[in-house]
Amino acid sequence: MPANGSPTATPRDATPDLSRPPSALGRAVQLGLDIDGVQRQITHYEQVLSVLRRQQENWAAGARGEQDVVQVLVGMDDARWHVLPDRRWPGTRRANIDVILVGHGGVFVIDVKNWREATVEDGRLLRGDADASDHLVKLTDQTVAVEDVLIAAGLPPTEVVAMLVLAGRRNIRHQLGRIVLLGEQDLARDLARRGARLSPELVERVKEELDQGCPPMPRDDPPPLSLPATPTPARPAASTPRRGRRPVNGAGAGAGRPAASAPRPLPAATQAEQEELFSRDELWQELLDAAGREPIEGWMTWLHPTQARLTSRTYSGPARIRGAAGTGKTVVALHRAKYLAARGERVLFTTLVKSLGPVYRALMARMAPEHVDRIEFMNVHTVAKRCLEESGETRPYDEKAAGTCFWRAWAQVGQHSELARLGLPLDYWKEEVFVVIKSRGLTDAEQYARLSRVGRSTPLQPVHRRAVWALFERYEKLREERRVLDGGDLLRLARDHVRAQSDAGGRRRYDAVIVDEVQDLGCVAVQLLHACVGDRPGGLLLVGDGQQTIYPGGFTLAEAGISVVGRSTVLTRNYRNRENIVRYAQAVVGDDSFDDLDGVQERGRREVEVVQHGGEVHEAAVADRAAQEAALCAHLTRLHTERDARFGDMAVLAPTNAEAATWLRVLLRNRIPAVSLECYEGGGNPSVKVGTYHRSKSLDFTHVALPDRNLFPPPRQPSESDDGYRERLRLERRQLFVAITRARDTLWAGVRPNPNDARPA
Repeated sequence: MPANGSPTATPRDATPDLSRPPSALGRAVQLGLDIDGVQRQITHYEQVLSVLRRQQENWAAGARGEQDVVQVLVGMDDARWHVLPDRRWPGTRRANIDVILVGHGGVFVIDVKNWREATVEDGRLLRGDADASDHLVKLTDQTVAVEDVLIAAGLPPTEVVAMLVLAGRRNIRHQLGRIVLLGEQDLARDLARRGARLSPELVERVKEELDQGCPPMPRDDPPPLSLPATPTPARPAASTPRRGRRPVNGAGAGAGRPAASAPRPLPAATQAEQEELFSRDELWQELLDAAGREPIEGWMTWLHPTQARLTSRTYSGPARIRGAAGTGKTVVALHRAKYLAARGERVLFTTLVKSLGPVYRALMARMAPEHVDRIEFMNVHTVAKRCLEESGETRPYDEKAAGTCFWRAWAQVGQHSELARLGLPLDYWKEEVFVVIKSRGLTDAEQYARLSRVGRSTPLQPVHRRAVWALFERYEKLREERRVLDGGDLLRLARDHVRAQSDAGGRRRYDAVIVDEVQDLGCVAVQLLHACVGDRPGGLLLVGDGQQTIYPGGFTLAEAGISVVGRSTVLTRNYRNRENIVRYAQAVVGDDSFDDLDGVQERGRREVEVVQHGGEVHEAAVADRAAQEAALCAHLTRLHTERDARFGDMAVLAPTNAEAATWLRVLLRNRIPAVSLECYEGGGNPSVKVGTYHRSKSLDFTHVALPDRNLFPPPRQPSESDDGYRERLRLERRQLFVAITRARDTLWAGVRPNPNDARPA
């Protein structure tokens, strides 16, 4: 657990009933409500706003002479929604908050205004010709105060939404800073679109904290209101909560009853009894279990309460979040982006792999549909291309042409040098030029001669380094003759352009940049992203883990000119993988040390607290490829038919693109719905995902199958040197480790004889 704060919140999507699996998650509003449930909520919200509007004239709230929010307490048919009227504003003695709406859709601080002349111009709220921004400031301050109260309840700040509702108006929706401006008749649709985000237990805990931190204002109660009856659909009897405990505040056996007509604090004895009946740890476990029952896209946005403070932490400069696989780094990063966007900041969320951008965007659309358009999701090379378009660079970025130039350079220089006698594959020298030299932006031979080759363990003598530099210079000459740019040029030129703009006093292009899987980027790429925000407080957040580096080469943050001293957090709890899968994965890399961007070698077997016990790891011994195809397809089919597992929560992963394409054809031929990870965009696709170990980076799956598990890493080649083999083995073991740790609940590993073993000696 991070040492920077006490346990806090849990954002959740769709956990309306912890006692049984949800039936239609991700369909009607992609957040876990079936069609009938959505219609009931829309009808109910319309009734609530109708009552609020009718009663506005009965309540005065301050010297401004405006109509106040109607004070109501509404009971839903399943006791999942509560309207808390006229609550004390925390930190003040007499000021009040008009209405707090609490329920499975979240927490909403609502102010209703009877302003017929309200308009929005150029992002400013006007009442007639007068600037009404002071009302926005007040509502924002109220919302922040409610956030602070709810930290102890385990709710992250991003789940508290400020709404200014214009009574009697429709077709109005504006985002003014962190405040949503809505017409009354638009409110029901907006709330329903958010779906079910909080479990019944968390709703009740939030309500208790609000009763303590935002108690009812001490004044006479208003006359009771008569609300239209909400239709109550037939519901099956609630099942017994786990471990035989009684339901808490209407959940379980109490579901289906209307809520009380007015909020009443519980007697001390009842509160103490509640604490005994359902502890915080048990609540968190219930939330974790409920998250595990969701489609995998919902799981990938689930934040554990102990990590919630990280999403809103204040940093004085560049910061870093690191930790072992499964510790929730990417989830924290996504919630951090949501938090910053909700405050009006321009956010870039980036990584190396191009296909992850659409996935991240789809996940954010589930979490925060109102803020997703404020965040740019693109890989670092797309960022660089945009920068070069601004600079007027005309040379094309062409990796294929650059590759041709390299092989010509090798034929002219490399194959006749000392490099050809080291027993290393030709791709090794291409990586040395592209990854070690160009991704660091080296410009002369002396820099390379002194360079600590982070991530490369094969030693190179001075004669070898001189030969590499000669190869590099010939490649550069050929590339410049063709007037093309490679990836290193693209990033370097973009970095220099952004730095020049900043030095000239230009406005930074982003307020915040969040870099996921930073360990897979090069030094120049990270310098480019750093230049986009500089050292401004909270501007740059680097997220990643050196043990999951799946590409050759590396760098240190010191090389990049970035310091995160005092602003680095290490996550040590694995929430994703069940224990048996964690142990299986650790056995792969446990003996391999690694560098985590600081130049210090760390041991492979790390101390990780595993939250989820159990898990299945099944190694299936098969006689040949045909038998493996039959066994794997039978395994996926059994998961689907006997365990009611979703095909969309499964993945088949292979080490190469060719093998992944083969397995995609196998699944389709056996009438198992399947889709390539290259086409997956995180939108709840109901098909088995098939792709490479590399393409699966940053993704989670409930069930993973790894065919030919025992054949990767491949055995040593006859021409391969000892040093080259050891370096390749460590890299490929990390790639296998990443693939294994994509599995949450089950891992199937195919084991078949190596066809090369049958070759005659």
